[in-house]
Amino acid sequence: MEIWDILDSKGNKTGRTIVKEEEKVPEGFYHLGADIWIKNSENKILIQKRSPQKRLEPNVWAMTGGSVIKGETSLETIERESFEELGVKLNIKNAKMLTHFRTGNVWIDTYFLKQDIDLSKVVMQKEEVCAVKWATYEEIEEIYQNGQFIKNRWEFVKDIIKEF
Repeated sequence: MEIWDILDSKGNKTGRTIVKEEEKVPEGFYHLGADIWIKNSENKILIQKRSPQKRLEPNVWAMTGGSVIKGETSLETIERESFEELGVKLNIKNAKMLTHFRTGNVWIDTYFLKQDIDLSKVVMQKEEVCAVKWATYEEIEEIYQNGQFIKNRWEFVKDIIKEF
């Protein structure tokens, strides 16, 4: 059972919470999510394909991320999600904040990390992920243009990520 803090329109905690599967985020309020874009020494970005079982946006490519649960920081969420979904331990202390933006009913803390990950050692959580790969910036742009990348993510970071 995931409990989410409810945020106001400026991204501040309201003191209210909801249970993920039992309640909806109230109209005009938000919850916090966290994403991480991982780039390897070959200048490729780690992307993962969402499981066909996912309720929202199944079978599309995405970065690693998830919802921040009550009591967690967004960096702790990144650490938890990457281990749960991919079996990968990140050097989270080297992560850099890229941006903080609002989309739909979510505020997203977005991070960047340089780290080589051996894909042969990735252990995918089948309920969440069905494929992983290293992709160039151009490959991700093409996937995005073809409507096969998770909505409201790439467009917020694609110009920023070039700087890293």
